[in-house]
Amino acid sequence: MRKFIFIILLVLSACRTPAYPQLFVLPVSDPKLSVRIHPEGNLYVGDQISFEVIDPLADQTSYKSVLISLGKSNLAEEDFQSFGMGGRRQATFYWVWDTHGLEPGEYKITFTLLPGSVSWNEKIWLYPGEDLPNPEAQSNWESIETECCVIHYISKTDSDRDLEVLKTTLDVLNTDVEQKLGVKNNKKIPITFIPRTLGHGGFTSGEIYVSYLHQNYAGSTARQISHHEMVHWLDNQIGGELRPSILEEGLAVYLSNGHFKEEPILPRAAVLLDLGLYIPLKELANTFYFSQHEVSYTEAAALVSYLVTTYGWESFNKFYREISPVKNGSISDALDVALQTHFGKPLAGLETDFLNFLRLQTFDEKVRIDFQLTVSFYNTVRRYQQKMDPSAYFLYAWLPDVPRMRKNGIVADFIRHPDFFLNWQIETLLVSADKNLLAENYRLAQADISMTNSLLDLISR
Repeated sequence: MRKFIFIILLVLSACRTPAYPQLFVLPVSDPKLSVRIHPEGNLYVGDQISFEVIDPLADQTSYKSVLISLGKSNLAEEDFQSFGMGGRRQATFYWVWDTHGLEPGEYKITFTLLPGSVSWNEKIWLYPGEDLPNPEAQSNWESIETECCVIHYISKTDSDRDLEVLKTTLDVLNTDVEQKLGVKNNKKIPITFIPRTLGHGGFTSGEIYVSYLHQNYAGSTARQISHHEMVHWLDNQIGGELRPSILEEGLAVYLSNGHFKEEPILPRAAVLLDLGLYIPLKELANTFYFSQHEVSYTEAAALVSYLVTTYGWESFNKFYREISPVKNGSISDALDVALQTHFGKPLAGLETDFLNFLRLQTFDEKVRIDFQLTVSFYNTVRRYQQKMDPSAYFLYAWLPDVPRMRKNGIVADFIRHPDFFLNWQIETLLVSADKNLLAENYRLAQADISMTNSLLDLISR
């Protein structure tokens, strides 16, 4: 395998950046803007097509909206708005072009920026609907209930094949979360298994969404991600006025016994402190999702562990639920006030005690290596997503209105994904790295991660 990859590296080195026909980002006449099309990959007659018109220079442009048209017919007009966790400025068009009944062939879609008259055309090719490959051609949305949950999944996918195991797993995890939070879940948890890698594998809003595919290059396990997201879901049902992300995510990692796998939280937090990766709590509270991901989640879980250990679960839970926003203040300001109210300590004083607590934790070399490689692995996953699978990148993941997708029978947005040869090659390396990391084959995991980054370096040239 590695000899084969080495040959690929040599070929890439010779030809530099490969040509990607009709890839994810389409060129436009205005260099400031880019367009993404969904579903990704080939488009077929019968697809319901969405567009993202992205404006990365939001503070330098005066455009308010985008009009999309096909010939003399206007498909839709949308304003530029904040998108995703990262707040990217874009105009988002969900399923505005229904291609049912059209003839295969080339179509010109016109994009017009408003106010003004700047416009451009994008050529889009529709393949015959009967050419839609399996299993997508035979796939549809299905639902089934368990004791705890309503499971939504797409037929002919990995979650369909593993459904009986998933049903049992979710019921067991729900019981665990109820016991730990001390609350009985009185309504079914809606959970959707997606045959597509998105972000780090899980999201929770009104429902839970978990990436489920045997070749999930973002690693972890569906069990661990589901456990984490089920904590979020029941935590949301209990509620609280603010619930800062540092504590919300820390609680989910703490109660699911680890981040991407079950792992010793406090020794790993001691490692990040020893490596100089510690993020001051004020900074972490204010910029949680923009901080280094593995460090922020591990540190947050350790903070929750410290608070529970020091003050007890009941006192921590009361504090957590009663944090209130501070007028004209930041998240860290709200945290500071709540800490003084409940525990008689400001954030700075608590941090001093927390750091002393971490310094008392012990760890061995295996924990250090595992944590370092975990950070390296997920940095590489996100690097790959930003370069070659941008709709999966967690800050701007393409996770549209899933209940609407189910109602309208739309599966293509989750089944299709970038599948050029290099995507497959890099994703295979990432899957291997994750398996070796979980098996504690650290030398092989490091080799896989290094090879992946070498490929990404060459693609960037």
